[in-house]
Amino acid sequence: MKKNGFKIAVITAFLLLGWQTTTLANTKPGTATHDIRILIDVSGSMKWNDPDNLRIPALRLLANLLPSNAQAGVWTFGRHVNMLVPLAPVDKQWKRRATKAAGEIRSNGLFTNIEGTFQKSTWDWKQNKPDIERTIILLTDGIVDIDKDANKNRASRDNIINNIVPRLVKSGATIHTIALSGEADELLLQQLAASSNGWYEKAQDAEGLERIFFRMFEKTTQPDTLPLIENKIIVDNSINEMTLLIFNRNNAQPPMVTTPKDIVFGGNNPPQNVSWHHESRYNLITITNPTSGTWYIDADTDPDNRVMIVTDLKLVTTSFPNNIYLGDEQHYFASLSNEGKIISKPAFHRFVDIKLQQIHKESQTRYKLKDDGDDADRKAKDGTYSINLSDVLTEGRHELITRVDGVTFKREKRHLINAYASPVIIAIKPEKILDAEIETLFAIPRADMINPDSINMIATISDSAGKIQRIDIPRSSHNEWKLPLGDFAADQQHHITIEITGTRPNGRPVKSRVGPFSFGTHTQPVESIETPNANELTPSAETEITIDNEVNWMAVSIPFVMFNLLLAGGIFFGYKRWKARPKSVQEKPWEALAHE
Repeated sequence: MKKNGFKIAVITAFLLLGWQTTTLANTKPGTATHDIRILIDVSGSMKWNDPDNLRIPALRLLANLLPSNAQAGVWTFGRHVNMLVPLAPVDKQWKRRATKAAGEIRSNGLFTNIEGTFQKSTWDWKQNKPDIERTIILLTDGIVDIDKDANKNRASRDNIINNIVPRLVKSGATIHTIALSGEADELLLQQLAASSNGWYEKAQDAEGLERIFFRMFEKTTQPDTLPLIENKIIVDNSINEMTLLIFNRNNAQPPMVTTPKDIVFGGNNPPQNVSWHHESRYNLITITNPTSGTWYIDADTDPDNRVMIVTDLKLVTTSFPNNIYLGDEQHYFASLSNEGKIISKPAFHRFVDIKLQQIHKESQTRYKLKDDGDDADRKAKDGTYSINLSDVLTEGRHELITRVDGVTFKREKRHLINAYASPVIIAIKPEKILDAEIETLFAIPRADMINPDSINMIATISDSAGKIQRIDIPRSSHNEWKLPLGDFAADQQHHITIEITGTRPNGRPVKSRVGPFSFGTHTQPVESIETPNANELTPSAETEITIDNEVNWMAVSIPFVMFNLLLAGGIFFGYKRWKARPKSVQEKPWEALAHE
């Protein structure tokens, strides 16, 4: 009771100090703003790469998470392309249809017609529509395979690279790709993602498909979420709907949920306002009009568990591109908005704390975002918090988690990004030319990092005898450069370094050096893009970053005491005003504040 009284007193102080909002410039209308096309491989090789048909629960998870401001469709492909779920607005009927249709996924296709599925699923994407975010999610375990004739397969692959992808990029599409197994054409899938600033993942096996599909959902829709700390959730009165995603470990007990009123329920006895979808590897629990207060989840903790919400009180953050170029300025901004308007009154933000958690490999660091007009922050006390991440992002994969502690409410936002020191992907792999396989160097530019038409790449190749050659890497197609390495002695080991020059899309010069890589005797295929394992983002150490000077405690304590005396007086008189307000206002304090 004492803690609740303190919270009420703090909110009363908000009321005394007042409230002010400003219009949020980038608010979008409530119509469909996402157009999502999901493409799933059903070729015969999936019998080995996905023997338990985990594409079914993965698709069901993705389909049931899609927001109401989206339209979506699902296509399957082998030799032929079939529309599994027709393109339509995402509503309860669409989700029911997709959930049922997912059970029809099989592994009986004779070929892998990636070209055909792109053509049939995006027939209407001819011009860019800036008000709609177009996304393709492609899952395959194979290569472009439409015929027994290798020349036809090569022509189909070339058509994807030279014609289909440029059209999709021009239409504003982002292509996320998933390679299932080492038999997939990883270089093509990387190229599809790199060309459209999309996301590429390699699934070591089908066991991870549900989690990868969930990451694709997060990247596509950037849902509003609440922190889930030690299986505890703080729910406030602004939340209209809450969806819990709980992943199950092997042989785990079914999860149970405890409400703030100490009502305990599970999948067998959910209340009327709860929809519970169960799969062997996860539970998806949707609660309409959840009771405000503290909720508890009785389940194993998992870094991929989430609490997604529908609310008017949002955390609005910078939308990072999927892939960033090291050396670029990376200023990150975060604001709180109510009904599409940024909350800017300094009195409110006196009680708000915003931190950013950065997870990279085996470490994590926390930073405090500031609204002081310094460094990245453009204006002090305007309700927009900022931090300059340019010096803390290193090459590799980073997860950025923004968390807000607003005393009576919590919010969270997540971003998963790749940071690269090179504007191109470099790979050395065998390529079949006529009847022979020849080691070949491939270079693929990353979208927004370098203008393909400006690229000049020179390879410096040295052998074990010290002989050095400098060779121009020729452009072989719209978004691919290739250098066959078959003329170099196969019984020697060679080292290769690539110098890259060109310009950014904004005209700025680019100069990069990649390597050295090795090829020749006893070498494995080389590629410069890295796909971390899931546990790479599970940190083992944590650092709190603060900037402290030597503190004069006497100088600090005197104004601190004076401030608290004044605040106590304000809270006392404010509490009397609070009690005089209508009961409906007392029950929803954040809402009352928002409209003052």
